[in-house]
Amino acid sequence: MSADTTVAHNKELFLKAPHDKLYGYLYSIETDYKTEKFHKIDLYTGDGLNILSPQDSTFSREKRPSSEYSRSLMGGLKFLRDRFNKRPFKIAMLKDTIINAVTNSHLIANVYDTLDNNDHLYSNRHYYINKQTGLPSLITIKGRYKYNGLVNDYYDETQYFDYKLNRADITNASFVIPKGFKPPANKITPDLLAVGTTAPDWTLYDANGKKLSLSELKGKVVMLDFYFIGCSGCMASIKPLNVIYEKYQNKGLIIASLTERDSRKAVLDFERRYKIKYTSYINADQVVKSYYVTGFPTFYFIDKEGKVGNVFVGYDDDFAGKVTSIINDLLSKK
Repeated sequence: MSADTTVAHNKELFLKAPHDKLYGYLYSIETDYKTEKFHKIDLYTGDGLNILSPQDSTFSREKRPSSEYSRSLMGGLKFLRDRFNKRPFKIAMLKDTIINAVTNSHLIANVYDTLDNNDHLYSNRHYYINKQTGLPSLITIKGRYKYNGLVNDYYDETQYFDYKLNRADITNASFVIPKGFKPPANKITPDLLAVGTTAPDWTLYDANGKKLSLSELKGKVVMLDFYFIGCSGCMASIKPLNVIYEKYQNKGLIIASLTERDSRKAVLDFERRYKIKYTSYINADQVVKSYYVTGFPTFYFIDKEGKVGNVFVGYDDDFAGKVTSIINDLLSKK
């Protein structure tokens, strides 16, 4: 993902399941995000994947593969093996490295390496293996990839510790949905605010601590960009939004990006790395609720009178043209 700084603490539990064709293991991966407001458990029972939410003791069934599994130790090694079998790559042994006063072997797998219009795109995985135990103590992934024309540098570091092997207390019963967890109640998702509705006021701070209220912006056209770092559509919209901002910044348009989950530091790093020209505002939980935002990115356009002039969800190929047309229409109204 493209988030500049995401920190999580994982507790991974695996049990061999030789007859399971999908993973070969039953697993439970508990993820506690330190930079976002998420705490979840990915639980694979052999007949399906469930995502547990400890906050409200609910679970949901998922059909897609577990993203946390792909980032786990077992999932990462499976990816490496499957990738090598399909397209062999170079694996080199480097000098031993001392980690926490213990000597580690150091291997590097050059998984991907290519040129794309003079852009060097690659992915290198570094494995540090504790020579006393034969188990990984650190794995880093360094790479560069291209998404929607944007070249992104990627770095992932995972430290492994507190191994407990061959535990007799881990059985199939360890991967059953815990008692007390239930499916979420059926909630009717409210529609987005209708065109002509008075936009709810809000007061937020940007990542530099500067305060802004929507009510201060009457007389201007305001584009609200509800996003989070790492959302693919949100990332794709950066380049056209920068162009639109430069075109209209002196013509009565304000672009305000609102995030409910990203930390101040993450937003500052994100704005700097991607040279974002418009401003992001943090801790927007209540604004997300009052505007009934459930998908990202969502774009609201507020007219000069403070009413909703337009709204749509998602990013597509005609994004720049669609946004420009809406802005021109709202700016032209007296």
